Amino acid sequence: LYMRGVNRELPLFIVGLSFAAAEGGARLHLSPLLVSLAAGALIANLDEREGRRIHHAIQQAGLPVFALFFAAAGAGLKLDALVTVGPAALLLVGLRGLAIWAACRKFAPAGDPRLKRYLWMGLISQAGVTFGLAALVSRTFPTFGPQVEVLIVAMITAHELVGPVLTRRALLGSGEIRAEEAGGGA
Repeated sequence: LYMRGVNRELPLFIVGLSFAAAEGGARLHLSPLLVSLAAGALIANLDEREGRRIHHAIQQAGLPVFALFFAAAGAGLKLDALVTVGPAALLLVGLRGLAIWAACRKFAPAGDPRLKRYLWMGLISQAGVTFGLAALVSRTFPTFGPQVEVLIVAMITAHELVGPVLTRRALLGSGEIRAEEAGGGA
């Protein structure tokens, strides 16, 4: 309705609506994260064109929102738990990477051998909703939740550091891009 009637400053409207949904959802004992996911799925499936406009508006407003989110999430982390959960995080990162690699080798379509060889590299990065879920685990289970949150954040950090490098290597190795397009040599 806002987009059809007012249609001005959509990024600002979405940020305000997000805060209102978070506050209203909390008062109704609804997870703001799940409310936002449901709203996004609903919009994307009801009107694809408007969904793209909203997605673009979110991208415009995203940088300051993400900066605040990550600052708040980082401020609440119990980094002393990293000493305890760090080795487990590295083990889980390795196991997850191995599982993705094996699944891609086994189940990638046989028509293009590049998929079997490079697809796994593009699937390593993850983040987004997982940070929110990690914070939710921390709040829901105060006895062990903070350690689980640090474990999850450590894993995501490792994936986000390694994932883009692997994706670039996959794109170069599969011939989807040339080294000049990727900003340098292989």
